[in-house]
Amino acid sequence: MTPTPRTNEVLHDTANDFRALGDAVKQDLNTLREEARTRIDTAAHKVVQDANNNLEQVRDYTVQNPMRALGYAALGGVLLGLFMRR
Repeated sequence: MTPTPRTNEVLHDTANDFRALGDAVKQDLNTLREEARTRIDTAAHKVVQDANNNLEQVRDYTVQNPMRALGYAALGGVLLGLFMRR
């Protein structure tokens, strides 16, 4: 059985529609990937910036209160040692 010219035309149009749909999905996925990359980069930058700010605060505290900082470090070491022993 040979397809009619109308059937061939419908099949051709359907194939073109699927091709266009595939291209649209590909474009949408690329857009989503770029948006995700931008958001992740922004979040990573913020985390690094916050970590640097916290580190600077710890340094300032240590310089202003060296004996207290040493005491906290010793206490932290003792507690860590107790937890690691168990």
